[in-house]
Amino acid sequence: MMKSKSWILWLIGAICLIIAGIMRLIEKRYSSGAIFIVLGVAYVIFSITSYKGINKIRKNPLSDEELKNMDNELRELITDGERIKAIKKYRMVTGAGLIEAKEYVDSLSKEETK
Repeated sequence: MMKSKSWILWLIGAICLIIAGIMRLIEKRYSSGAIFIVLGVAYVIFSITSYKGINKIRKNPLSDEELKNMDNELRELITDGERIKAIKKYRMVTGAGLIEAKEYVDSLSKEETK
């Protein structure tokens, strides 16, 4: 959860640094003001990069057929007793978090036992 909100922290930091830089420029402390503004711009860039990265992970480019194939592969891993590998595979393919992947694999294993 924290990772999904990290871009907000970068943006808040950027705003604070830019404001501090402007205040330094007003006080005629040009070198430190410029440094604060440059750092603020860098933080804005980090914020944008973090936001794009998080949204890229959340997109699931798999088709229904690919998801069915993945489910079959996960079921095979579960029946072989390799639940951890199944969880890792699900996370790699979908970009899901650990808890979400574990719950998904658990739901597949419950279907297997029925």
